[in-house]
Amino acid sequence: MGFDISKNDLLKLLKDETLADEVVKKVIEDPDVLADLAEDLADEIADYLEDDPSIRQKLIDAAIGSPDFRKRIINELADELGD
Repeated sequence: MGFDISKNDLLKLLKDETLADEVVKKVIEDPDVLADLAEDLADEIADYLEDDPSIRQKLIDAAIGSPDFRKRIINELADELGD
């Protein structure tokens, strides 16, 4: 038995702050759901970074300033040259 639920009904539920807080709490408690959410957000952020040159440049500048990142570049370069 399925119910035909309208978008307005869903919006009413989502506007209920108590219900929304409970949903958020359950999502945060479930590692599988949280992992899926993190993956989805990372995908969206990556897409955004590809399309926004100023944000991408800030990310590159910050990475280049990191000694650990510079070591990774050296390791990756050594791997590439070794292939």
